[in-house]
Amino acid sequence: MAHLLGAENIGISFGTRTVLDAVSLGVDEGDRIGLVGRNGDGKSTLMRILAGQQEPDAGRVTRRGGVTLGVLDQRDDLDDADTVKHAVVGDVPDHVWASDPKIRDVMGGLLGGLDWDRTVGTLSGGQRRRTALARLLAGDDDLIFLDEPTNHLDVEGVAWLAGHLRSRWRATDGGLLVVTHDRWFLDEVCTRTWEVHDATVEPFDGGYAAWMLARAERDRAAAVMESKRQQLVKKELAWLRRGAPARTSKPKFRVDAATTLIEDEPPPRDRLELQRFATQRLGKDVLDVEDVDLVRGARTLLSRATWRLGPGDRVGIVGVNGAGKTSVLALISGELAPAVGRVKHGRTVALQHLTQQLDDLDPAGRVLPTVEAIRPVTRSLDGEVSAT
Repeated sequence: MAHLLGAENIGISFGTRTVLDAVSLGVDEGDRIGLVGRNGDGKSTLMRILAGQQEPDAGRVTRRGGVTLGVLDQRDDLDDADTVKHAVVGDVPDHVWASDPKIRDVMGGLLGGLDWDRTVGTLSGGQRRRTALARLLAGDDDLIFLDEPTNHLDVEGVAWLAGHLRSRWRATDGGLLVVTHDRWFLDEVCTRTWEVHDATVEPFDGGYAAWMLARAERDRAAAVMESKRQQLVKKELAWLRRGAPARTSKPKFRVDAATTLIEDEPPPRDRLELQRFATQRLGKDVLDVEDVDLVRGARTLLSRATWRLGPGDRVGIVGVNGAGKTSVLALISGELAPAVGRVKHGRTVALQHLTQQLDDLDPAGRVLPTVEAIRPVTRSLDGEVSAT
């Protein structure tokens, strides 16, 4: 298979933290690669470096001459004033793009049922994501990078995208690199997996399930090695403790080897675990929606809707893109008022709303001051937790 893109000894650090260190890898024709790892380990950074959007501190990235690359970022650069159709096909006449079966498939698969004359600024998060995907997939790139492509997509959209990527190229053509937390999508689309961890990139054959099996075997082998090391540590500690007179006659290389063995404790993987939610006593009333009509423009999203959310309830809101899921959350949080009916919160309820756009975050702000501005210290079931 022909080589499309390669990275040689790339490294990058942010402050005192090394994100990637001497990483070398390549993408060949026919590769369908899933990029996995914990949040913050460098998946998106690696993708930006490979795409040429960010310069590494060390090393270089090379691309075969003539290879074209298309990238879908987590945030799109669509013009809010553009129409959906113009955002996807630009000024290409209708009879030209309509004669291309691939573009017809993309337009029908992602934008079917959507008014193509609507402006981008009026779209829901899922509809906007579909438009950005359609613009990318309507092209003819040799290599495609997708950063969280399933974000904001409904179930039908995710299934269509997986099928399109499987059939977009012949098995030995094209290249795909995708970052996603969607396990089903990884298994459906990817034939290789790159795991980013501890400033390195470790390759595996197969999709998500194959990677999990391989990682479990790797962790089992590491646990066996650590058990053996601990046994050696116990023996060496016992040997070193056999009194001062005996210790002075011990070979220095043996003492040094024992010290190195004791100090060679590997750092634990996955040290950061999600803290349990801080809890407070809730009354029996958490949220009541009573006979609500929710109207946006000329559309009625809810009609005489009534439901109740009680203590301990965990509710998922599902529906096709544009059905009104985000508007329902805005209704519950009080950002939208119902046309009819009422939304009532319990007296002890403290409500937080994480939006798709993250509008309440200052792009120029730093992480720690941003968190401390809300609450520098909180409590969970595991004790006090500080922002630092």
